[in-house]
Amino acid sequence: MKQSPFHYGCRVALAAAMLLATVVPAANAAPWATAGDRQLRDDIELLQAYGVISGPVSSWPLPWAQIAAGLDGVDPGAVPPHARAALERIRIHLGLAEARTRYVIEASATNGAALVRDFADTAREDGDVAAHVEHEFGGTTIGYGVGWRSGQRGDDVHFEDAYLAHALGNWALYAGFVETWWGPGQESGLLFSNSSRPFPKIGFKRLSPDAFTWPVLNWLGPWRFEAFVGQLNENRTDYDNPLVAAMRLSFQPARQVEIGFSRMMQLCGEGRPCGLKIWRDALLPVGTRDNTGTLDEPGNQIAGVDLRIAGRLGPVATSLYGEVIGEDGDGIGIEQLSYTVGGTASGGLRDGSTWKAGVEYTDTYAFYLVEKPATDNNNRAEGSTYNNFIYSAGYTYRGRPIGFSLDGDSRLFSLTGSWTDPGNRRFYSAVRRASINVTNTARYRISRNAERLWIGEAGVQWPTEWGDVRVEARWQTDAPDTPGRSPAKAQLEIGWRTQF
Repeated sequence: MKQSPFHYGCRVALAAAMLLATVVPAANAAPWATAGDRQLRDDIELLQAYGVISGPVSSWPLPWAQIAAGLDGVDPGAVPPHARAALERIRIHLGLAEARTRYVIEASATNGAALVRDFADTAREDGDVAAHVEHEFGGTTIGYGVGWRSGQRGDDVHFEDAYLAHALGNWALYAGFVETWWGPGQESGLLFSNSSRPFPKIGFKRLSPDAFTWPVLNWLGPWRFEAFVGQLNENRTDYDNPLVAAMRLSFQPARQVEIGFSRMMQLCGEGRPCGLKIWRDALLPVGTRDNTGTLDEPGNQIAGVDLRIAGRLGPVATSLYGEVIGEDGDGIGIEQLSYTVGGTASGGLRDGSTWKAGVEYTDTYAFYLVEKPATDNNNRAEGSTYNNFIYSAGYTYRGRPIGFSLDGDSRLFSLTGSWTDPGNRRFYSAVRRASINVTNTARYRISRNAERLWIGEAGVQWPTEWGDVRVEARWQTDAPDTPGRSPAKAQLEIGWRTQF
């Protein structure tokens, strides 16, 4: 496939940074903790509930500067044993991140990739192997490596973990393949999640969420802002290599409250206009400039807001959260809404073990914010979420939805639980009820027809001196694209990951 200028530019930036790294003095500390580690996320959210870590924690990758600031000078005796165990696990991760060079090797094998892709980094294909190296040089992080997946869309060999990041004061500029998860959902990210493979991006991110000192803005509390422009570098059935521009502002006006505002624009691509007028109309959608109903408009936009309330009820750390996204409607507003709601509770024992339970519900069968008298289906917008009349292949990358892993017009109810023992062995399970493509909309990607099924999951992540070993068993009562029949399926996944 011919590489686009954007994709080529990302590779040139990475090559230039590798050359720069040979002549710049060494420093330490990787820029962020990557998405995909459920135990690390649980530990960070637990310590936030105990006031150790402050600032927004619902968008990943999460800067190490924010995490380390909370850990500096904390008295381990001021928190109960299970929070102290979480503190020590995070310090191990931070110690690895502060090394001048870090190596990561991982491999997974399964007889079927998980249908629901939650925050965890599970196998994308039957075979999934990767090696990754990071170097730190004078505020510059260079990450490179190679991976292989059997039978994935595109080439089996990939370089998706490659990136360059450079710190400028309290900001990091970056280019490359960076996994992105926005929102408080544990099972679902509506705008960006682990559902699709990471695509190449150029962006920036605030590192430490220090509050404003200005009188008008200091009420926001600790805050972060990030933005990027990425490219869906692939041959599509609509326009090849379109761009995705996104931005997110998140802040913590009170210790227990976190609020986030996110926005995504899908525009440009081969055969589409991409000049200043297109960007102006996308960024400043005054009147109907972004919604003409013709090919003159920029493209597809989705905006969202999320809220997370977290704290403690006695010895139990709790959270309630929600996220709403809306497809762009007429004028400047959004009108077709999808949502996630959920909650968690966690606690521990004197031996340092930790338990956690969660419940979450996601519905991407969008409803109209304002009632549409002429609309059937109980004021629902059939086939709307993640689809667009210009970008008819949808809000996807390499055949996968970029947001919710079950795509649009789908629902997921999840009950989850985990137990981490004093030896840092994490046992986890989930029961899920999935209703996929309830409207039988043929252009959805996960299933072209309606399917309803149960999914059971149980697994263990077991640390050893050679790395973490993960074994996960799944059972589902049906499968996508199987109208008129219900083929049950058992899946087993074995994974291994080491870093040093």
